[in-house]
Amino acid sequence: MARRKSKKARRRRSSKFNIVNALELYVQTDVLTRNIMGTNPFTALTGMESNRIKSGPVAGSIGYNPQFTSVTLPELLGLDKTVPAGVSGTSYRVGFGQGFDTMKTNFSANLFPMVVQTIGVRAGFAIGKRLLSKQRSFINNKVFKAVGLKGMVSV
Repeated sequence: MARRKSKKARRRRSSKFNIVNALELYVQTDVLTRNIMGTNPFTALTGMESNRIKSGPVAGSIGYNPQFTSVTLPELLGLDKTVPAGVSGTSYRVGFGQGFDTMKTNFSANLFPMVVQTIGVRAGFAIGKRLLSKQRSFINNKVFKAVGLKGMVSV
């Protein structure tokens, strides 16, 4: 009798939300957005840069105060973002695509630090996952089970 073809073992895919992987993704995104766009990921997506204004007619208030080395997604897409009058007294609208030159400048200026930081973050998380494997296992098996999150979240 002829042998049957064996089926390949299917790999199970975990449907749990992994907190450590999400944190690693955020830190990698932070490294890239800080080095290329000059802002954190939240500010890069929303365009809400709130810095304390140090001089001028509105000194001490918190508002949209763009630095010329930072770029946000609304600025790149040309969404309505009117920059208030600053020290010079003039306001201007942010046009579509404004900021690509700033991104190119930031990219070329921060290429080496960005690569080092990216490798450092990846290596740090890989080492941290191995060093803290017993603690992570305890949290996954004991803490999340007691709270009732064992099937949904993992560390």
